[in-house]
Amino acid sequence: MVTAYTLARVLPSMDRKVSEEVIKLEPVKEVILTYGEFDLIIKIDVNTLDDLDTFVFNKLRAIEGIAATTTLIEAKPKE
Repeated sequence: MVTAYTLARVLPSMDRKVSEEVIKLEPVKEVILTYGEFDLIIKIDVNTLDDLDTFVFNKLRAIEGIAATTTLIEAKPKE
């Protein structure tokens, strides 16, 4: 399992609309609206890095209103 957090910049006045669309997507677990450089923090759980790549490029960035994204992949310590 891969957990990632995508930080999204959204076009002006579209943050609520975009957040409502994003939360409907299958691998999305949480969407947080923020102030500052990024407008949304999106928590994503997928099976593989390839799944993450496909999701971010083909689904998330395709949503009208998303201007840019930065994705951070959670590092899990070995047990």
